[in-house]
Amino acid sequence: MRVLVFSDIHANKYALNAILKSEKFDEAVFLGDIVDYGSAPAETIDGVKETAKYIVSGNHDYAAAFNKDCLCSQENHELSVYTRENITMKNIERKDIEFLKSLPTSLEVELDGTRFHLVHGAPADSLYGYLYPWKISNELLREPMSFSQEPGNYLVGHTHYQFLVNYGGNLIVNPGSSGQPRDGNPKPAYAVFDTRTNTFELKRLDYDKSPLKADLKGMVKDQKQLEKLYKLFAL
Repeated sequence: MRVLVFSDIHANKYALNAILKSEKFDEAVFLGDIVDYGSAPAETIDGVKETAKYIVSGNHDYAAAFNKDCLCSQENHELSVYTRENITMKNIERKDIEFLKSLPTSLEVELDGTRFHLVHGAPADSLYGYLYPWKISNELLREPMSFSQEPGNYLVGHTHYQFLVNYGGNLIVNPGSSGQPRDGNPKPAYAVFDTRTNTFELKRLDYDKSPLKADLKGMVKDQKQLEKLYKLFAL
C-alpha cells in the first residue's frame, strides 16, 4: 500500500491539486494547517477531507476554528492574522468551522501493521512545538500524558521543513509543506510511505503558480501584506 503523507497546505488548492493529479496512492495522512495565507480555504478543506483518511489539526486550523491566536513565528504573525481575518474567515462556512473544530490534535494510527504517532508540531506540544532535525530531543518526543520512553514512529509538520531522521530508534518524518515550503526549495513537498518495503520517499513537484498569484492580487488590498504573501509563496 502507498500512503500519501502531506502537511501545511495553507489554502493553496493549486499545489494540492497538482499533488493529487501526479501521485498515485491508496490512503492519505494530513498533518495539519489546511487554512490561512492562501486564497482558497473552503476548497482546500474539501480537498483534504476527500483525500485524507487521517487528519490532525494544525495551529492555524485551531486558530480559525476557535478564534485563538495561532502563536506562529513573529516573522509571519501579522500576516497570518491578516489572512485569517480577510481571507479565511470570509470564505469558509459554518460547516467548515465545525469540521476544523472536530479535528484531533494528535492521533495514533496503524498503516498496514506499522504504528505511527501523528501530530502537527511535536508529541510534547502537538499544536505549537517545533521539531527541526537539529533540535530533536527526548523531551520533545515524550507524549504529553504518558511520557513514553519507548521508540516510536512520528509523523510531524509545522516547520515547513522536509526531513527524515532516526533519533535514538525513533523514526521522525516531516513531509515538508505542500502549499508553502520554507526550507529553501519552493517546490511543494510531501512524502509517500510504501508499506510493502516499510520505507519513505520524500518528494517534490512543480506547479503553475500564476492562478494563486492572480487570486491573491484580487483578494489582498494591503500592498505590504500582498508583497509578503508573494515572498512566502515564492510567487
